Amino acid sequence: MKKVRWLGRVTRGVRPDRNPLRRRTDRVEAFIFGGLVVAAAAGAPLAASTASDWAHAGATREAHVQQETRHQVQAVLLAAPRAAVSGYTVNGMTPARATWTAPSGVQRTGQVSVPPDAAKGTAITVWTDQAGNVTSPPLTAAQIADQGTFAALMTVAAIVAALLLTAVATRLLVNRRRMAAWTADWAVTAPMWNRQRW
Repeated sequence: MKKVRWLGRVTRGVRPDRNPLRRRTDRVEAFIFGGLVVAAAAGAPLAASTASDWAHAGATREAHVQQETRHQVQAVLLAAPRAAVSGYTVNGMTPARATWTAPSGVQRTGQVSVPPDAAKGTAITVWTDQAGNVTSPPLTAAQIADQGTFAALMTVAAIVAALLLTAVATRLLVNRRRMAAWTADWAVTAPMWNRQRW
């Protein structure tokens, strides 16, 4: 019930009507608010779709580059992992020293992520760049789609935030002008009220 009353007060304040007490600033404010609603309804879906397509295309290009420049190699553990896995690890993996051969043929040694129960001499598949540095695997189709979805959501959020800020700025500016007009009107009306005797 309270929510309905609050919504009624908001819409009553901005909807156009023929109220003789409504000032020109009130009508301008209602027009701007209506324009913002129309802009959000028409522009947000289009902008979200465009941002999603752009992010998806960019992620697809990045995935193609990654697929051409990243390679799977076999790394052999030089020692079992020392650190115990805590409850705070993201994927249950722990670092261990291993050796592998880079795609260029150079022998490399470094840290790789392995299951906590991996033993010395275990072969682990890792992704490397052309120089043999351990890197993440190329983006998957699901990750590419997620980037498009994220871009669409962020675009809609940015548009809504921009429109809300515009609405608040409009309300503050119109209220300032409204109060100045009321002050001027009262300066004219107050002397007449003060002269009356009851």
